[in-house]
Amino acid sequence: MSDPNGLQSRRVALKALISIEKERSYANLALPNFLKESNLSVADKALVTEIVYGSIRLRGTYDKIIDSVSNRPVESLDLEVREILRMGAHQLLNMRVASHAAVDTAVTLTKQEINQSSSGFVNAILRKVSKFDFDQWITNLGFTDKLDQLSIQYSHPRWILESYLKRLGDISRVEQECIANNKNPKVCVIAWPNQATQAELLDGNEGFTPAPWVSSGVEITGDPADIPAIRNLRASVQDQGSFLVTKAFIEIPIEDDEFWLDLCAGPGGKSALLDRWATEREINFVSNEISPHRAKLMQRSTNKIVISDGLLPAFKQESFTRILIDAPCSGLGALRRRPDARWRKQESEINELVKIQNGLLDNATKLIKVGGILGYVTCSPHPAETVENVEIFLNRHSEFIQVPMVDYFPAEMHLPNTPNVQLWPGLNGTDGMFLAVFQRVAK
Repeated sequence: MSDPNGLQSRRVALKALISIEKERSYANLALPNFLKESNLSVADKALVTEIVYGSIRLRGTYDKIIDSVSNRPVESLDLEVREILRMGAHQLLNMRVASHAAVDTAVTLTKQEINQSSSGFVNAILRKVSKFDFDQWITNLGFTDKLDQLSIQYSHPRWILESYLKRLGDISRVEQECIANNKNPKVCVIAWPNQATQAELLDGNEGFTPAPWVSSGVEITGDPADIPAIRNLRASVQDQGSFLVTKAFIEIPIEDDEFWLDLCAGPGGKSALLDRWATEREINFVSNEISPHRAKLMQRSTNKIVISDGLLPAFKQESFTRILIDAPCSGLGALRRRPDARWRKQESEINELVKIQNGLLDNATKLIKVGGILGYVTCSPHPAETVENVEIFLNRHSEFIQVPMVDYFPAEMHLPNTPNVQLWPGLNGTDGMFLAVFQRVAK
């Protein structure tokens, strides 16, 4: 359905934003349902997507701008009014939308979807916002130091940028990562081993391109569900970083390799790969998942599933030669895919996640045979979830040594020659995956 004045597109965007905030759902999971039910054209769906993702990503900046021109703090406003102001600010400051169109449609939607009395307030605030462009607003808002500037300009909570700086040690690299986090990432589809190929995925699909780091992957346009290999469960949407850390882990040579475990298997992308690589090598494999619901969903990619808590795993000691722990984490390495995560996650949550991560590592040590390897993965660059956990683990477990991993990644990535591997969206074009591997060398 065509939407010539854009009002219906903006209505869908507003309803999605309100629902995402009320339900505390992730935009990348919730928005597709709104688009599917909207009956909008492809172009109008793209408009909705840009408004929703942009309003969420740059919420921190827009809220500061709105606060500066309002006598009522953004957080004190009704949810519906907050969201219509944020999407109005995004259209005014970061989209090619005429000021009068952005303001007029916001006012109309306020009258139709919220109430008449709020329309005057929305009109007044957005007209004030429209007086300056985005760069001028950043200057107008002011900042205390470079990190504060990046926090305002790129709409990232300062604590996240402080964690980046601690790992990177270079403020220009922090800015590079902020820029990457605020761009829509390409969707990557990866063929499952021995079930599909890159050539098949590329065949007849104009606009698809080979994935830079994964020979079985393609970067796509359009809906992944339209790809036959995905419909037939022979490929899946998966970030290159997720594939690379899994592939590197299984490439490490060990003697008498016979039984693999994915200890924290849901949602199952890595398990699908491990299952097929294990089958290829005639090695036993099992996925462990704490959630019965996720375990059921995983049956699409593997049926080798045990339901148990990774902190109290249902396995005999020294049963496995490889264990992968894709640990629950803050997800700070995937902010480009989950723009709302930067506002949902709190610094205070990190300590609790670290306790879980350390518990999973400690319990996994009991399940590994001498000579076997333990892989630790997070989708986060936060020091506490990555390098600091490695240090804690090695101090606790003298029976393990660390296996250097950089040689198991594409040489063209030019990764630093360190025992761990940290991928970065801005530098590598992948999610911010972290991998450390430990080998048990004694009882």
